[in-house]
Amino acid sequence: MNIIDRFRSSNYLLFTGLIMLAAGMPVSLFLTSLSQFFIAGSFFLEGKLREKFKRLLSNRIALLIIGIWIMHVIGLAWTENLQEGFKDLRIKLPLLILPFVLGGSEPLSLKQFRIVCGVFIFSVFSGSMVSMAVLTGLIEREINTIRDIFIFNISHIRFALFTCLCILLLTFDILSKREKANTLMNFLKALLVVWLFIFLIIMESLTGIVILSLTGFLLLNFHFYKSKRFFLLTGFNLIALVALSLGVYRISTDLEKGKNKPIYEIDTTELTSKGNAYYFNLENPLYENGFPVWVYVCDTELVETWSVRSRIPLDSLDQRGNKIRYTLVRFLASKGLKKNADAVMGLSEREVHSIERGIANHKYQNVSSIRMRYEQVIWELINYSEGKNPSGHSVTQRIEFWKAAAGIISKNPLIGTGTGDMKAAYAKQYDEMNSKLSPKYRLKAHNQYIAITVAFGITGLAYFLFTLIYSLVYRQKYQDLMFLSAWCIAMLSMITEDTLETQPGATFFAYFISLFLFGKPENRVEGRSEKQDSD
Repeated sequence: MNIIDRFRSSNYLLFTGLIMLAAGMPVSLFLTSLSQFFIAGSFFLEGKLREKFKRLLSNRIALLIIGIWIMHVIGLAWTENLQEGFKDLRIKLPLLILPFVLGGSEPLSLKQFRIVCGVFIFSVFSGSMVSMAVLTGLIEREINTIRDIFIFNISHIRFALFTCLCILLLTFDILSKREKANTLMNFLKALLVVWLFIFLIIMESLTGIVILSLTGFLLLNFHFYKSKRFFLLTGFNLIALVALSLGVYRISTDLEKGKNKPIYEIDTTELTSKGNAYYFNLENPLYENGFPVWVYVCDTELVETWSVRSRIPLDSLDQRGNKIRYTLVRFLASKGLKKNADAVMGLSEREVHSIERGIANHKYQNVSSIRMRYEQVIWELINYSEGKNPSGHSVTQRIEFWKAAAGIISKNPLIGTGTGDMKAAYAKQYDEMNSKLSPKYRLKAHNQYIAITVAFGITGLAYFLFTLIYSLVYRQKYQDLMFLSAWCIAMLSMITEDTLETQPGATFFAYFISLFLFGKPENRVEGRSEKQDSD
């Protein structure tokens, strides 16, 4: 056998492509795209096409996943904006390429599979280290929010999903009963698990922490049920129920506390220490830390003293795109101060820099604080309940997104808007509902199930859900903890994110679902027909 025949009889090209994609997903959009074309090319260059197509055509679940992409092609038939439609097809190409190639190819060897998973974990770890280098100043970059530490053009939410999966893969590997398990290696893996969880907290990823917690909860329930430890199963769920109840009570208490504003005596005749009059807007009930914002405001003194403290004019924008005046007034209110010269001159250099960065509450000066993120969410919900504009606030914006989606779906319940018309449909719906959202914040649903329904109606949602559920019961894959972890993370992420509407999200879903369904070594079965192998 010559070298070309030996090369064509191997899966080295596919294996190389999978490694490239595992390395690229967390840190490189370019490598993520390039590697998928490499993987597609490997399918044809490595030969055995008749066997591959036979295996693919008999693989029902691979065809169902590919059908999600084909559904988007069909959706072009009632789409007016074909340019947007073709753009959407390009973004979702992973839903075609990865199940097509992995569903028709021989599974990886055990060594290959471990290398692919190891490269992915190392890439996520490397990405977290580079992000920390940005956060600590080793890599110079302007940081306005914690999202700015991710320099690879990968969404912090997508990176959080990668981190969650790494934590679970490492945990399974540590707990596996391999005879040659190395104690030192397990210790290092345990340290890496701890670090990745700490990094989730540093990046303020409430989404990541909630998804990891819920996935862990489901996996432990499955483990206790499978091992028939019903006493532990009952106790575990009771503890979880108590914890959930306490959490709900805490949130409801904080919301009620925030709504019940303390009595704040206001004397509209009072003057500043320099004898200047204050401005009062008693019709605007905005509060920061229980203090009213638009009272005791002396713009004359703010302009004069702010020019002494900062090079950025008061009528300019902060680094988050809001007016400095607005941020400064909110910041002073959060400290319970009146908005005058004395208050501005009393600010520390750190506080001045925080205001320039767009931080409007003195409690939020730490770039990374999960407590700060929680308080921000409570503040968002309180203001939204009082009719304030949700623009720029990630949680309450979603409520507006979902309201707009509901309106669109009601007009196109069966087949939706089509693949390329969602953006136009949302723009029209926001206008019709007189949404308070600013134009740049009038986005799509940020919920994949809703996004599918908007685009393809109830019919498309039914097909999408059937495919997701069938992939779980396919050959009892719910017993495979690796697959179950990736499946749970993907499904949960789709509740608060339109996961498949971005290339990294679509790639994450298609890559790990396909890899764990079709590429795992235990799927290698000798001496069986392709039909048998797929059933």
